[in-house]
Amino acid sequence: MKHLTRFLIVLLKLLPGSLLPISCFLWWHYTASRTPLICLSIFAALQVIYIAIIEWCRRDRNLSPVEDLTFGDPKSDKCIIMVHGFADTPEAWRREAEYLAQKGWRVTVPEISHDVNAKIWVFRLFVEILEARETAKHVELWGHSMGGALAIIMATIAPIDRLVLWAPFLAPYMGTFASTTLYILHRLLFIWPYTLTWFPINRHGKGEPETFYRVRRVIPTRTFTAALSLPFTITHLRHRFPQKITPIILLSQRDTVVNNRPVRRCFPNAHYLLAANPRSSHALTNAVDWKENVEAVLKIPYETSDSL
Repeated sequence: MKHLTRFLIVLLKLLPGSLLPISCFLWWHYTASRTPLICLSIFAALQVIYIAIIEWCRRDRNLSPVEDLTFGDPKSDKCIIMVHGFADTPEAWRREAEYLAQKGWRVTVPEISHDVNAKIWVFRLFVEILEARETAKHVELWGHSMGGALAIIMATIAPIDRLVLWAPFLAPYMGTFASTTLYILHRLLFIWPYTLTWFPINRHGKGEPETFYRVRRVIPTRTFTAALSLPFTITHLRHRFPQKITPIILLSQRDTVVNNRPVRRCFPNAHYLLAANPRSSHALTNAVDWKENVEAVLKIPYETSDSL
């Protein structure tokens, strides 16, 4: 059974890229028409062009170094581990991390690599939490977007004292049914080996300050698939979520990436906060009201059971 499962996984990975060539070959074989050969040639040319673009973009991916960030007193008994979102870097949390460090927290922001799968993400965060537990009495986990989904999973398997989620990714804005459909189509039909995603180092958002932390990224398609799979993993692990932890969830009314309704259904008794600035979008770690949002979270004590 185990070998059969592995075979099916490999087949699903190879099938999308081979469907078009096989179809064109069969069409040509039975019709002796030039059309299939033309289609196959165009398909091959597009693949070559796309890979060339990817490699061209990868040439300067290291111009903006990405590394783990650590702030505050390493001997502090209060530790916060911050998890950044998809296509982000640890720099996304820099302002919040520095602010919390000034208040006496030890803050760690690990890099969630885009060249690995979800299992590696979980293992990396698990090790971070265990290391923090060795010296800290209180360990909190803060996650934004995809990092919020990872933080929820970690709360079911690792010892943490508080969970803070900034616009956690539990379903795309279009809704849960569409999320399932998108995931299946992406898994079965996506033929490109990479998702081309890069951000200029200096980009100005509407009504927001300069997003200095963005770096060029070329993200493997498997990483995008892994991010889409996280809400389904949470669905299976939800019954294991510790009852003693009441999540603090910060949402934006103007979020165009994450649908807030599945979040509220998943955690009906959580402490819900709204972003201080009504114009704040999904990128709450880059919003103008980041300090107000942090202060709102810190006002909620550790031990409490009443929902806001």
